[in-house]
Formats: sequence, C-alpha cells, structure tokens
Amino acid sequence: MRWHHIALLSMLMLLLPGIGSAQLSPGPLSAPHEHLSGMTNCLNCHIWGEKDPSPKCQDCHSLIQGRIESASGFHGQLEEKSCIKCHSDHLGQEFEMIRWELSQAEFDHSLTGYDLDGKHKDLKCEQCHSETLIKQQAVIVYSRSKDVKQDYLSKTFLGLRNACADCHSDVHHGEFKAQLCEDCHTTWDWANVRNDFDHEIQTSYPLKGAHEKLACEKCHDQLQIAVKDTQVHKFAGLRFEKCTDCHADEHKGAFGQNCLECHSVRTFKLNSAGSVFDHEKSRFPLVGQHKLSKCVDCHTSKGQYTQTASFDDCVDCHADQHKGAFLDDFGNNYCDECHSESGFLPALFGMAKHKETSFPLTGAHLAIPCFACHGPSDAKIYSWDPLACESCHKSNHGPQFQRYNVDDTWCENCHGTSDWADHTFDHEQTQFKLKGQHAVISCEKCHETEDDIVLYEGLDLDCLSCHEDVHYEQFEDASCETCHGFNEWKIAKFDHQSSTQFPLDGQHKLLQCGQCHKFESALNTIRFKPIKHDCQDCHQFGDFR
Repeated sequence: MRWHHIALLSMLMLLLPGIGSAQLSPGPLSAPHEHLSGMTNCLNCHIWGEKDPSPKCQDCHSLIQGRIESASGFHGQLEEKSCIKCHSDHLGQEFEMIRWELSQAEFDHSLTGYDLDGKHKDLKCEQCHSETLIKQQAVIVYSRSKDVKQDYLSKTFLGLRNACADCHSDVHHGEFKAQLCEDCHTTWDWANVRNDFDHEIQTSYPLKGAHEKLACEKCHDQLQIAVKDTQVHKFAGLRFEKCTDCHADEHKGAFGQNCLECHSVRTFKLNSAGSVFDHEKSRFPLVGQHKLSKCVDCHTSKGQYTQTASFDDCVDCHADQHKGAFLDDFGNNYCDECHSESGFLPALFGMAKHKETSFPLTGAHLAIPCFACHGPSDAKIYSWDPLACESCHKSNHGPQFQRYNVDDTWCENCHGTSDWADHTFDHEQTQFKLKGQHAVISCEKCHETEDDIVLYEGLDLDCLSCHEDVHYEQFEDASCETCHGFNEWKIAKFDHQSSTQFPLDGQHKLLQCGQCHKFESALNTIRFKPIKHDCQDCHQFGDFR
C-alpha cells in the first residue's frame, strides 16, 4: 500500500463511527521516533493535504539536509530524494529503520565519495565508524540536541573526516605536519615508503654515490617516542652541510674541512677526480702488501698524516715476531734477508739456507711446515739445546736404550729421517738370531707393549716365553729344537730309534704315531712320555694253559 493511500485512509477513518482512536495510526513508531507517537504529533512529520505522504525528515535531520544541499556524502549523491525509499516507519519499536540495498557488509562505499582501497577494504564498518573517531563538530553539536538520543554518536555513520590523522596516530609527532601522509604512504603498505620514497625530489639532500646504498637508519639513527606499539625514526632536522656532520674526521683536522678535495661521495678511497693519493710521490713508495694496507694501518696517531713517519726499519711498524732472535751484535734486525714486501710468508729462508745451519733438513724433515718444529707465531723457537731427536720427538722406547746414548745421537743407530719405520736394526747382532718363520713375522709378535712402551731389552729367549706348551711339561727336560724346527711347527723327521727307549722295527715301523700315542683326557693332550711299551701293554694274547 502506498504512503499517500495510507494518509487518505487515515482521514477517512476519522469520519467512520465506532472506530477507535488507536486504529487511526498505520502502526507504532520505531524507537528513535517514539517521542513523536500520538494523534497530535502526525503533522510534525507529515504535511496536511499533500499527496506525497513523505515525511518532513529533513526538518529534524538537518545534517542530512546539509549534505543533500551541498551534494556531498552518500545522501548528497542520491538521485532519489525521497527518504522512505530506504527509511520507513510505523512498523514497530524494534524495526530497523535503515534498509540496505544488499546488506551492510556489501555496501558500496564508493557511493559515499570515499572509496575504500588497500588495507581499508578488509576493515569492518565499526572499526572506522566509531564514536571515538567522530571529529566533525557539526555532528557532535547535533548529537547534543534535546530531541536526539544520547547514544546517537555510537550509531551514526556521519562525522568522520577523510584525513589519515583523523583515524591514525601521528607517529612522526608533527615532523611532517606541512605534508600529506599520502605523499609518502599508501593504504596498501604503510612501510613501502622505503621503496618508493624519492630522496632526490622530496628532500633537500639528493643521495649520490655510496649514499644511495645506505639503509635509512644509517643516517636517521634517532628514534621518535613510541606510539603504542609503533616507533619510527626521526627524519627531519639532520645537518648535511659538511661531511663531518655525519662522518668522523679520521684526520683530526689535519687537512681542513673540505673532504671532497681528497674524497668523493662515490667511494672514500677516491677523490672527486676519481684518483687516489699518489704515495709514490712520498718518501715511502708503497710496494707489495703495503699497497693493500689501509691508511690508518700506518698513520695511526693524531697528526700522523702531516708528520714524518718513521719507516727506516721494519720493526718501526711491525712487531718482531722473532723476539730479537736474529739481532746482530750491533742490534740490527735485517728482516729483508728472510722476508719481503710481497708477504711475510712464505719466508725467503728456504732449504738451501737451512743446510747452512747446524741442522740440515733431510728425508721427511723436508716435507714438514716450519711451524711443526719452530712452533706457532706467538711462541717461535729457533734454537735448541741439545739439538737431538728427542727435542722434537718423544721416544717410545723409554729408558731401554739409554746405555747406547752417545752425544745425544743414539736414535740414529736404528732410525733415519726418511721413514721412522724403515729402521736399519740388524737382529743378527743380538743373542736371538731370526731363523725360519721368526724372520717373516712382525716385530710386534715377539716385542709386546707394556705401559705404552714396546719391550726390546731383557726378553726371555726360551721358546715357552712366546709359545704355549701344548705337551703340558712332558718334555720339560728337553729343548723344543729336539723335535721342532723354525720353518714349521710340524715335526719333519723324528728319530724314534735314537731319541726313545723303544726303537721301532718290524711291523711297528708301519704304524701311525696316533696308534700308540693317544689323547689322554687327564693330561688334556696326547701322551708321548712316559708310555708303557711292553707287548702286553698294547697287544692281547690267547689263554695257552
């Protein structure tokens, strides 16, 4: 039913008898208009006799009227000016008077004249439309009107401003109050200013040379006071008239304040003409490793660049790693006899010069690095007393061969410098000459280790000191060599005729040893002696009685 029909029907009902006054209204008003209820208040909103039943909304809602007249905001851009298209009443106190075309969440915010983009798109309505963010004075004054509910500001969509600072805290604390936030930031990424900010156009100090590669914090190193969880650097107010406003003067004023006479912003090592200081024109031309040194490596003290540096001797700059070991009788230290500017290492002191010392290098000594004998850089050794093998090598023989030590050269009796294991020891010169299998077995088979020392002296030469007595003392009164040789353990030829009390003859010659010499459990081996050798001990005879 159209609104003007409702108005006409209301007037008609006044003429009909028996109709109660409560039935003259189309329905109860919504809660915001509840104070206008009653028959005497109709004309506060409706115009008598008008065909258009549209209420006089703008008489009360002056904020909306102002937007319509100025063609601003959502209402100012609507072609349809009738309020009841979106707002209706007389449908009950709980009726929501705003009718969204689709839904509040799907509302096209561009219709308000403020398009949501970037991260604003993901915000909920109440995150911006909040009572705390209403800054328009006209809205605040309107909310205090006597006919307006006290919670108006918590429900209205009006009163917001478009400036960033109206919603966001100024983390720069007014440092850029003459500029717009949009000059540096976007709604998509607040921190993207690092990538898009043009220091050449947007500041009075264009970045050139090495400055272009610097992180912002290298120059802007001071921080603003934190705002909640956000703290930014200070950007304005830096001095940049002189290089020394940011850089320490390494020369301590020795060359004045115009750094660009020797340096450039492209690199500290080159001047504005692209060249470096020509050290060849000084009294100390740089050669070798000196060319790679930094200026401050040599020019270390205040005013050193303008004073005459001492460089007559290497030790004027370099510490004597040898701690005076090679000083001559006059205190001179001729470093260049072993070293050069090309590098402290490798030293010029080579094998040929080492042959002129009291310890010529031979054999495996030729292959080891210098520090293996002379020690690390901070504890070099260049002289030994005595100059013997044990000065570097630990003897694993203990005191066994000390009696052979003559003038600290006893190791050389068996060992050479080519290979420690390639010794020249002649076992034939000992009391135990190696024969047969003894000549091919390794030394460790006989010379065991005790307390990490291989035993050579004082060994028992008896067979049973190395070999187990498998006969269990049957032949303790005889030598093993009686039956066994050195080439193999098995008996090659045993003479039963001369070596026993039972000569083999007749059929006995054809017997195997095991037929007479059998395993005896009590002895836990084969019984060889003593053994019974009467006939009846082995043979059984018939009864001849």
